[in-house]
Amino acid sequence: MGYKFNRFDQEKITDGEWTEFEGGRFKIAKSGNTVHLEASERISKELNKKYPEGDVPIMERLRATAREWAEGVLRDWEDMEAADGSNVPYSIENATTLLMNDEPLFNAVRRKSRDMARFEQEHIESQAKKPRTSSPGKAASSE
Repeated sequence: MGYKFNRFDQEKITDGEWTEFEGGRFKIAKSGNTVHLEASERISKELNKKYPEGDVPIMERLRATAREWAEGVLRDWEDMEAADGSNVPYSIENATTLLMNDEPLFNAVRRKSRDMARFEQEHIESQAKKPRTSSPGKAASSE
């Protein structure tokens, strides 16, 4: 078996994949996807324009980071409830607020988004089922 060219699911990289965390479902894309990078660049430019001397207040930096991840990585959610039990719809603004205020969730989103192995799992499983054959002109090794 050779190395599989373009083995990653490009749609999942950008659009995300559903995962569960503490009773909720979150659609998480890969960090560093094009949407994430574009959001990061745009937000960085906005901060540089607003604070040309570079002295960005810590809360502004935290909000900018959360917004970048809300736009580019945390793409949707299901089963999100407010303290009063009402449904909280997904929006970039709601996702930004959630990521700013829920460090365990933000850390889980970061971990999942950096785990590229999950985007090629189907390929790995299908390859494991195939019998190994020797390359043309080479004998199969016996171990």
